[in-house]
Amino acid sequence: MEKTNQPLYQQLMEDVRSQIENSLLLPGDKLPTEREFIQKYNVSRITVSKALNELKAEGLITRFPNKGSFVARSASPLAAAAQVPLEAPSALLPASASMQLPAVPEGSTSDTAFTEIACILPSISDQFSLSMVNGILSAFPMDSYICHLFQSYNPSLENRLLQKCIDTGISGIVLFPQDQPFFSEQLLYLLLQKYPLVLIDRNLPRLDTSYVIGDNKTGGALCLRHLHTLGHQRFCFISSARRDTFTVRSRINGILQEAEARNIPESSITIWDSFNKHQPYVHYQKQMMKLIREERITAFIAAESTTCAYLYSLFATMNLRVPEDISLMSFDKPLVESQRPDFFTHISQSEYLMGKEAGTILKHQIETRDPQVTHRVISPLLEVRKSTRAIVL
Repeated sequence: MEKTNQPLYQQLMEDVRSQIENSLLLPGDKLPTEREFIQKYNVSRITVSKALNELKAEGLITRFPNKGSFVARSASPLAAAAQVPLEAPSALLPASASMQLPAVPEGSTSDTAFTEIACILPSISDQFSLSMVNGILSAFPMDSYICHLFQSYNPSLENRLLQKCIDTGISGIVLFPQDQPFFSEQLLYLLLQKYPLVLIDRNLPRLDTSYVIGDNKTGGALCLRHLHTLGHQRFCFISSARRDTFTVRSRINGILQEAEARNIPESSITIWDSFNKHQPYVHYQKQMMKLIREERITAFIAAESTTCAYLYSLFATMNLRVPEDISLMSFDKPLVESQRPDFFTHISQSEYLMGKEAGTILKHQIETRDPQVTHRVISPLLEVRKSTRAIVL
């Protein structure tokens, strides 16, 4: 440690903070033990303890008795703003956030012992999530399991729901995590306790837990390959999530790698993230017309089915026809009232199978008390329908 006028504990704090800011330490990484800090910096245990407690107070690290200290999140301002303090376990949850399925089967006695599990998804409002939930439920016998379904909506509520599951003794969790570049203290706690937990659809890098995900990188490549084969030369990928989240980053990487393999310049691909599909259509009309007229984009890839449905309606307000004027495709199958269910070209992620695999893994963990980490990657399928067509020059 360099000699400065700063107190020793502040110097140690600055060193750890710098490693986090420069990504030398990432969310979930374990910090050296107190003894290792003492030996490395030649300081007292009191100095080390004070430095770590200060870092914990700032929210940069998490400390668990007999487990050690871990990086809790990125030190960037964005992550700092997004990190939400945990509310008390007794905090009331929105009534719409929880459902309990299945009901006790007819003929069951009131003293039947059920194993209670939880399934937490951002929302359960579209065909993709409903099919996934049905897949999860198919893995559990109705006469011995009760599944509590929760809609998390945002990272803050997700954290509260996880804490509620911990506090109430839920036996295991299938979690469709919020698409964000960091994970919460609750998830880290579940990992350290070897709690039965399976992530679905999204993997959180550096969090070594079981997961079932789609191959997003291959899905991105399939999108670009299909559109380029139709003659399109300029493309726009649009996502409602930030590009630094795992799912979006993987899809972008697949698109860019396929572009490189096909000698398509990166400048021909526009990436539009954090797209707010709750804005009125007029909000985006000018920006969208600029992409189409000035940048000559002819094909759009939506990262989410709901984003695809929004874009379809947006184009309609601009008197643009799909696919006559614009080719439009999506990850997952969009539903639009004015179109047949089989209208949109899309990447199928086999969400029912994904859910069933996740449920099967969780059931095995609960019944065998085996915390072995299992990874499943489901190959995507390109479903060519009517919303994309060959470019007409």
